[in-house]
Amino acid sequence: MVTGFELFFSLLTVAAAATVIGTVGFGFGLVAIPVLLLYLEPQQTVVVSNSLIGIIMAMVLVRTWRHLKLRASIGLVIGGVAATPVGVLALNSASPGTLRITIAIVIIFLGLLSLSNIQLPFAQRRSAGVTFGFLTSLAITTIGIGGPLGAIYSMAQGWKAETIRAALALFFLTSDITAFVLYAATGLVGRDTLANIGVTTPGLFIGFVVSALLANRINERAFRYAVVAVIVVAGSMTLVRELSGV
Repeated sequence: MVTGFELFFSLLTVAAAATVIGTVGFGFGLVAIPVLLLYLEPQQTVVVSNSLIGIIMAMVLVRTWRHLKLRASIGLVIGGVAATPVGVLALNSASPGTLRITIAIVIIFLGLLSLSNIQLPFAQRRSAGVTFGFLTSLAITTIGIGGPLGAIYSMAQGWKAETIRAALALFFLTSDITAFVLYAATGLVGRDTLANIGVTTPGLFIGFVVSALLANRINERAFRYAVVAVIVVAGSMTLVRELSGV
């Protein structure tokens, strides 16, 4: 279980990640996982991150449910739930070293990708929800990262910001609940994992309060650049550390 300075920095990181996901609807793993990887094993990092995402998304959904377009979001949810068994099996079979390198590379790539306003014609189709939901959940369940994929689909629908937050909250919540059940069934949830979820949860409440204050006041461009800078630096540190064997 993380303690001392490790717990302090983990709480700060979780608070920052909760602020990001509460404000823009995704990005928790991109911010939290690079730091948590410094203190936890990769499999435990993914389980802890996804469990915290489920908790914060429940809070976000309570705040935004009135803006939810359930029928339009159902494909995303179905695809997400369908992908979780595959993701859990992949997480169980991956070696820690390979998982760290994969996570670091994906962190850097998706961090830089989030800077650009990518428009994918396929994503504008309502029927693409199942595909984007499946791919997003597969990535998140396996390596804890992949939210920008779901965000690309949601933004392509032309929804307002609160509707995007509500749709992504429902998607992440259902996927993470399903994943946690499968994590537990396959032995990935032990006492240390539950303890680390418990001691870092207060950071979620701090981030949730901050995100509620920022959601309608933030300079989105400046915020995005600041977050991406943290993501790329932290991801690069993880990658360099793993490749150098430090």
